[in-house]
Amino acid sequence: MPERPSLTPSGLSERWGAGTAGEPAPPPALPVVAARRTGPEPPAWCRASRPTSAGVWDGLVEAARSYGVTAGEAIVAAFAEVLRTWSTTDRFGFTHVSAGARGVTAAQRERDADGRTLARRAQRLEGAGVPPSSSPVVLATALHRSAPGGARRAPVAEPSPRDDGLLGVDVTRDERGAVEAVWRWPDERWPPGAVEAMADAFRSLLERLAANGPEWTAGHLRLVPEEQLARRARTNATKTPVPGGLLHTPVIEQVRLRPHAPAVITAGRTLSYGELYGRTNQVGRRLRELGARPGRLVAVVMDKGWEQIVALHGVLASGAAYVPIDPAVPAERLRRLLRQARAGLVLTHSRIDARAAWPDGVRRLCVDTDFEGVDDGPLEPVQRQTDLAYVIFTSGSTGTPKGVMVDHRGALNALHDVNRRLGMGPADRCLALSGISFDLSVYDTFGVTAAGGAVVVPDPSPYPDPGHWARLMDAADVTFVLAVAALLEMLAAHLESGGERDRIGRLRTVIQAGDVLPVTLPDRLRALNPRVRVYNGGGPAESCVLSVMHAVGRVDPAATSIPLGRPMANQRYHVLDERLQPCPDWVPGEIHIASEVGLAQGYWRDEERTAAHFRAVPGLGERVYASGDMARYLPNGDLEILGRKDFQVKIQGVRIELGEIEAALAEHPAVASAVVVADRTVPDLPLLRAFVVAAGEGRPVVADELRLFLARKLPSAMLPADITRLERMPLNANGKIDRLALTGGPGR
Repeated sequence: MPERPSLTPSGLSERWGAGTAGEPAPPPALPVVAARRTGPEPPAWCRASRPTSAGVWDGLVEAARSYGVTAGEAIVAAFAEVLRTWSTTDRFGFTHVSAGARGVTAAQRERDADGRTLARRAQRLEGAGVPPSSSPVVLATALHRSAPGGARRAPVAEPSPRDDGLLGVDVTRDERGAVEAVWRWPDERWPPGAVEAMADAFRSLLERLAANGPEWTAGHLRLVPEEQLARRARTNATKTPVPGGLLHTPVIEQVRLRPHAPAVITAGRTLSYGELYGRTNQVGRRLRELGARPGRLVAVVMDKGWEQIVALHGVLASGAAYVPIDPAVPAERLRRLLRQARAGLVLTHSRIDARAAWPDGVRRLCVDTDFEGVDDGPLEPVQRQTDLAYVIFTSGSTGTPKGVMVDHRGALNALHDVNRRLGMGPADRCLALSGISFDLSVYDTFGVTAAGGAVVVPDPSPYPDPGHWARLMDAADVTFVLAVAALLEMLAAHLESGGERDRIGRLRTVIQAGDVLPVTLPDRLRALNPRVRVYNGGGPAESCVLSVMHAVGRVDPAATSIPLGRPMANQRYHVLDERLQPCPDWVPGEIHIASEVGLAQGYWRDEERTAAHFRAVPGLGERVYASGDMARYLPNGDLEILGRKDFQVKIQGVRIELGEIEAALAEHPAVASAVVVADRTVPDLPLLRAFVVAAGEGRPVVADELRLFLARKLPSAMLPADITRLERMPLNANGKIDRLALTGGPGR
């Protein structure tokens, strides 16, 4: 359809206005993407018309008069509310072009977070105008009386499309009293269906205002389309029965069914279910004698090995909960965590006991030497499902570690769902890559044994050793791996470079969780073994191991991210804005997780922090966890993770998806993996810095070549200031890429 002619209003340049007074508000932070055109051709603009029913104009006039405003002012205020719903900021500006009986005028309107009602916002419009800026969002209204005879008048204030424009909306009325809004936008800049949903919300809001609805006096309007909310309700319909028992008690049933089947496999030793159960009872019995009971914490400070699995099961058998601590932490941190956990009992290994700097007053027991001769007979469980199973300390933004308290019921809920989805059974072997201070280890330790399979434990090593993992996977017939992307990429790179793909011939399922799944990794894994099913999973420690999952099919070569998926059993995910209101599809917001059974109890001995993060949200009517993770709902009901709330990046006014730059770098044949971070050394002037690991010794990484490569794919605002080659990416204690180490920032 050809573009309609437009009239450039007086006082405006062809860029819809130039010149500012004071400090104008920035444009709304809408869910747009960076322009990808590299040639001189103009963008293709889309068009959507949304007329209201007849008589809406007259209703608006009458209702607006009762609040001391005009219908035109109400329309402008309503448009601002729609922008607010699709924007991630409360304060923003847009250009308003008005064609009236006195000609065409223009002003820059602002919407801020003052908490006023829509009626009060409309009253302030006359005083809010400043000389118009070159805003990429323009509302044009032509609402004066039609020409004699009622002939339909072509809009005279419709803005001309421009290369950097994002949205133009032309509002008119006809002789029937219908109000028509024509929305126009560059197709390449908007995700599918986003503008159409905004247009529908605007029409619906005008009709409700014309009926003098409660929206006039509402401080916050709920404009997310009902069909989107209904789809999310279906996505969150995850209620299912919670399995019975405790986290460690499924071993009892496996002992009855298959006492001689392998339960724990290491390079040097295999424990049957009968042996695991007997040693677990020895540890549990001795700990009970020393005062372990429900609600108490027993620290486990151990390297990987069969003893570690026995220790974790043994603590739960005693009735207490375990708190895992990496034996490699500095002495001061070890003392601090033991003191904070009030853990007077510690399970460790003799080689660690000899070298660790233990604080006074701590009773240590070595699993490899101190339990010989202890009765290994059955122990009757003494705790309930709602008693603590473990407390995992994670880094806190304030510098104080926070202990996430998880009960048996919450962990069981997640492990049972994983086993059900994947069909885990006695033939499965799970490679335990995660350290026990990372909550993915809960599945390694208790999930596979609940299904009757075996956990395969690598040898302890100060550094990741993918060669050892591959050999162990081959020897133990590993079928399942749950790990963060960085460890999976190391394994894939080793198998690719060494020609050892046959070592994972029995592997059938891989779940990446705890970090962002690179778009290239699923196909790399399937190239090594076509039988492998790849899943993207996630969920913070506060949502009990895993709470969301996505089966990864074919990955579009143009994709910049892989969906996080949909909520798992008894979990519900809400994406909320700063006002704790639902965000529309495509609009980023903070993930809030709700569950009656699948949330942590809170933070160990920290009521203030617990209250801040676990709270009831008005309108949801349920306790939720505010995760700090940013995501958006996609139109099919999937969630897409966007990073941390405190790691949002905006460069030169453009919202940047770091994953998009990383994906582009990974397409270069010399790059095996890439990470992009925002360096905020200079306040308010973040710089993008890229770090890459080479694909092989024979492929040099040349920064200038990579910059040229990126320049052919990305707009200038997304190009890193520098590109640094690393031998390997720095990892934190949980095996995740340590992005803060790359920026030089403090640990979190």
